[in-house]
Amino acid sequence: MLATTLLTLLSASASIAAPISLKRRTFTVLNAAATAEAQVRDDTATRAFSAVPITTSNGLCLSVDPNSGDFRENLTPVATVECNGSANQTWDVITAGVHNNVPGTALIVSALTQACLNFDPRRAAGNQVLLFSCGGRADGGGSVTNSQQFIFNGGAGPLPLVPLSGNNATCLTANAQTELVDDTACDGFDSASGAELFTINGAPGAAPATTAATTTDAATSTTAITTSVESTTAASTVAAVAPPPTTSTTLDAAAVAQAQVRDNTATRAASAVALKTSDGQCLSIDPNAGDSRENLIPVDIAACDGSAGQQFDIITAGVHNNVPGTALFVSSLTQGCLNFDPRRAAGDQVILFSCGGRADGGGSVTNSQLFTFTSDAAPFPLAPTNQANTCLFDNNGVLDQQTCTVTSPSATQLFTIGGTTGATDVAIPASSSTEAATTEAATTDAATSTTAATASVESTTAASTIAAVAPPPTTSTTLDAAAVAQSQVRDNTATRAASAVALKTSDGQCLSIDPNAGDFRENLIPVDIAACDGSAGQQFDIITAGVHNNVPGTALFVSSLTQGCLNFDPRRAAGDQVILFSCGGRADGGGSVTNSQLFTFTSDAAPFPLAPTNQANTCLFDNNGVLDQQTCTVTSPSATQLFTIG
Repeated sequence: MLATTLLTLLSASASIAAPISLKRRTFTVLNAAATAEAQVRDDTATRAFSAVPITTSNGLCLSVDPNSGDFRENLTPVATVECNGSANQTWDVITAGVHNNVPGTALIVSALTQACLNFDPRRAAGNQVLLFSCGGRADGGGSVTNSQQFIFNGGAGPLPLVPLSGNNATCLTANAQTELVDDTACDGFDSASGAELFTINGAPGAAPATTAATTTDAATSTTAITTSVESTTAASTVAAVAPPPTTSTTLDAAAVAQAQVRDNTATRAASAVALKTSDGQCLSIDPNAGDSRENLIPVDIAACDGSAGQQFDIITAGVHNNVPGTALFVSSLTQGCLNFDPRRAAGDQVILFSCGGRADGGGSVTNSQLFTFTSDAAPFPLAPTNQANTCLFDNNGVLDQQTCTVTSPSATQLFTIGGTTGATDVAIPASSSTEAATTEAATTDAATSTTAATASVESTTAASTIAAVAPPPTTSTTLDAAAVAQSQVRDNTATRAASAVALKTSDGQCLSIDPNAGDFRENLIPVDIAACDGSAGQQFDIITAGVHNNVPGTALFVSSLTQGCLNFDPRRAAGDQVILFSCGGRADGGGSVTNSQLFTFTSDAAPFPLAPTNQANTCLFDNNGVLDQQTCTVTSPSATQLFTIG
């Protein structure tokens, strides 16, 4: 890691009022396909104003630089600058549409990027007001989130921007020091004054042919009230389907290899078979129709042709299925699992996703991928276990979901298993010749600082105490320099109990990391135990106070090489729960403090356990050359659970 002044400016403080400057951002190279997927104009929306400037109380204009966020034009700060009439300073005010179903509110949308103004109090202070994909999911698949809905009375102002997610106690403000739109405490809409007031400068936009009453049921059947940008609730029963991908995604071979892994230990009821609708068509997938990791792939219904994209394995037990009476339906081509995610936009809730439910392939078991299944060959419904009374069906050529009675589904909700050519139905035996080598995983209580629902694709409950460790990465990751610089930032304000020291096991070996063993942002890096060699990968800083540690009696253990924090995540697969991750706990570096990175620590030099504060009675230990976790008594750990500072 290069500790330059630029990287220093990337650091955001959760404990002081002075927010970070726009100048902290580097110029991001955009991914055109990912941006096109994430930032989509809602042509059905009702716009109170279109392509107009919004000014502050002192006459500056809100302005956005598309290259100041991430590669998808998310996480873009909003600057306050001299008005110049550029497209960067034009905004739409949307009162109803795909991403707004609450009367009396508006989305503030960049007319240039199509991203929504978003208030996220989980982020570091000074970095909580950003542009983000409308609907609140980074990939553009979100429906409605109240972090993007602002109280709106229909006028041009001056008016405050009060996000619903702020519980009427937060107003946006023009921060003169940073020249950014920021947030501040207030007493609601009527109390705002001064820098908390904004004016919409332009004639009201002509409303499109559709009105709030003619938007899809996704906008009316469910009220989505959540502050999470990455996790919003969408309606479950609508007729409209998502449009097909407009571009073919360029895959990242290393990322795909990490995310999509065949479970060779699994019990398969059938392999490489077709899944047919009641009228004899086949489920079909295109590996290039999702994202760069072969996630988020829609499932089409097409004429059976025997192609690899129409072949599926049915897994009744294995690494990602420990629930009797259920099955995973896994693409034999990509190894992605059929997944139902009700948080996604209507018509785009049935997709292929990395088995286990984590985008990087590190997940264990999630009920969003488990479907009720018996061993007989009769037509059966595809009924996900994460939402009752739900069946998949052919919605005009796209696999979708609708309400059903699972025990007596309609004909259109029934599927059969065909042969590999799609020509012959096959009987499914009660068991196959391959038995699962793994035992049923023991689930644990959610122990991270944020409660995760089991239906979430990105948050699954994993086993916590088994001996097997994840295999080391088979490839060396190609790093994205700009993404790394954003994610891994040295905290130069921190109090360090020690700098660039070795952390040794009780038998004198050293904790060791390889920056290329994780993902492209230097996250998800495993921690090995190796002979001490004094290399940079074996050097750590011990931080007792700073931007990412505000808890006395604890410490962050930070790689001096990458600046990533030692992190314990019990949601990940067993053997892969101890990793390095961006300090603060957000992949993009925007996090503040998370107890998954805080370990109990005193200043003495005696051997000490590495005991994470997000799960009681847990200590790290050397598990055959990999740093892992096991149950312990923190006040009297065993010798193998003790570490010293070298």
